[in-house]
Amino acid sequence: WPAVRDRSLEMGFPFDAWQDGIGRLALAKRADGLYAAGIGGVVMSIPRQVGKTFLVGALVFALAMLRPGLTVVWSAHRTRTAEETFKKMQGFARRKAIKPHVSKVVLGSGEESIEFTNGSRIMFGARAAGFGRGFDEVDVVVYDEAQILDQSALDDMVPAMNQSRQPEGGLMFFMGTPPQKKDIDSGKAEVF
Repeated sequence: WPAVRDRSLEMGFPFDAWQDGIGRLALAKRADGLYAAGIGGVVMSIPRQVGKTFLVGALVFALAMLRPGLTVVWSAHRTRTAEETFKKMQGFARRKAIKPHVSKVVLGSGEESIEFTNGSRIMFGARAAGFGRGFDEVDVVVYDEAQILDQSALDDMVPAMNQSRQPEGGLMFFMGTPPQKKDIDSGKAEVF
């Protein structure tokens, strides 16, 4: 966490105390050097509009810059959410401290990504549109809108995470708001 936090500050992204605490826990390592949260992932069930996308976005940008060849898959349930998040992350990529590290921003339906000069990349898409199937060697997965993440979407990504090339292992982020009753009753919130 200290290296990621310091890189985030260099990028112009300071964190509130609660964000620093989440970052510290999310990237904590066990005695064997693997992520402590590598087994069950990092789960954040918090209200809307408090800064969870900012936190995880800054975290994955810093990781992508610090870890050559890192592959991040950022999936949202809905296409609209995936598009909005990608727009925000394009703004991150244009920042003065980050832009020299970005080789290109790929636009196009289903191909949205930010690619870094060190070979790292962050790809964005919607699970409802089938995004996430067929990837391999994925190091970080961000499940946005995780309160409506179904088991089949999770099953599509776990094998790819098992092939992470990072020495700390793969890492999953489940971030969402507390599930609504209709999502609980329908079973859509079961994974979360």
